[in-house]
Amino acid sequence: MAPRASAVLLVLLLCAFPAVSAATPLAATAGAPAAQSAATQELESENTTFRVQLRPNGNARWTVTETFNLSDANDTRAFEQLGESFVAGDGDAGPLSEFRAASDAASTATGREMAITDASRDYVVDDGQGRLVLSFNWTNFAAVRGGRLLLRDAFYTPDGTWFTNLEAGQSLVISPPRGYVLTNSPQNSYIDEGDLRIDGSPTTTFERGDLNIVYESDNATSTGTGPIRGGDFPLWLGMSLLLVVALVAALLYLNGEDGFPAVGATDTDDGGGDAPAPEIATDDAEPSTDDIDVELLSDEERVERLLTQNGGRMKQARIVKETGWSNAKVSQLLSAMDEDDRIDKLRIGRENLISFPDEDVTEIED
Repeated sequence: MAPRASAVLLVLLLCAFPAVSAATPLAATAGAPAAQSAATQELESENTTFRVQLRPNGNARWTVTETFNLSDANDTRAFEQLGESFVAGDGDAGPLSEFRAASDAASTATGREMAITDASRDYVVDDGQGRLVLSFNWTNFAAVRGGRLLLRDAFYTPDGTWFTNLEAGQSLVISPPRGYVLTNSPQNSYIDEGDLRIDGSPTTTFERGDLNIVYESDNATSTGTGPIRGGDFPLWLGMSLLLVVALVAALLYLNGEDGFPAVGATDTDDGGGDAPAPEIATDDAEPSTDDIDVELLSDEERVERLLTQNGGRMKQARIVKETGWSNAKVSQLLSAMDEDDRIDKLRIGRENLISFPDEDVTEIED
């Protein structure tokens, strides 16, 4: 965490995007006067986050935030002065112009018509920190293919890539639309509260194609994509029909219809007389949870069934082990269920404890 000669939003961005012009003066980038106070120049930049919120149609809302430490009232006044200058700056100058150049280059490389729209600038002072925030929409950022969002070529230029590196203190965070699951991610990335995250370091660099990120709709994963056309018979539908036929055959066998002998019936030709009728379970009988075919349950119901079998609470890692699902899928599924108040997530150290709402979690089992 080193002092900055000039406290400006996205001074790191100019290092991250060398393929785009880096000649913009730093003071002009922030929209601040060329002559800045000594207090302003001594502000320290804590980190910069590039957050990308994806939409199902391929558009993305970018929010770039640079955070500064404000150790005293002088720092706070200096940052507020800088923030006012930043908000009042030319809407097309500095970092926004760098993103427009990146968008134009990616549009040429991919053949998708892209644009930077609805840009806004803001600053926030809160609890000893100041944040400069630049937000904008990037249209057609991701390629949309049959229920999938593909980000690999979004970072292309005709000659390489516009996103070449992340330095220490920089992070790229990508948030999927609700109902989408990460199916491919680059090296050095990890899942943080359902988001894909890459933290920068002095050696974090990217070549063309390194940022190969793919999200797939849960609906496309579980039911196939597209409507049924002539000659197009999805595998999931065929398997469902076979399951229905098997269940009907089993019921006929149990009830002794259509030539099947009833379960428990005996041959009467030996003179032994009629065998007693088998006992039939009444409608009031409770089916055992072990008799439920988990393949017929939704993902949410399967998680709830596991919680029921384990006293109402489990560690997230054990849910991953029991279901055989990926960490990414379980993390996104549990976040969605938490938002719907179907479960509660409690962070304990490096693990999440999952429980039903209002469940007593004072006793935690391994």
